[in-house]
Amino acid sequence: MAKEKKGDRKKQEKEKRAEEPEKRVEEEYNLAKEMKKTLTPIIFGIIAGILSFLATGEFRQRDAFGIIILVFLIYVQKFILPKMGIELEGKDWAGIAFLTFSSWYISWTIMLNL
Repeated sequence: MAKEKKGDRKKQEKEKRAEEPEKRVEEEYNLAKEMKKTLTPIIFGIIAGILSFLATGEFRQRDAFGIIILVFLIYVQKFILPKMGIELEGKDWAGIAFLTFSSWYISWTIMLNL
């Protein structure tokens, strides 16, 4: 009986080792998706900042138009991210909106101060 238990343990250890490479590949794949999910809103925020700067120019009365551009580009991501293979949940939109807003605000502020 003791030999059978040792044999079973060895089989279980081999099975665990065989499963580990599959988990690593899955983790790398998820990492790539998470990077896309993070970098896409940042890039869209920078684009929104540039467009906001170009659209408003030196006129302070048109600052609200810059915010409309930001909201539009957040909405556009609803269609672009699924085409990139990223499945979105409700909680993801808060992070996407925050990243887009933050990078929009930073890029627009930098351009206004140049």
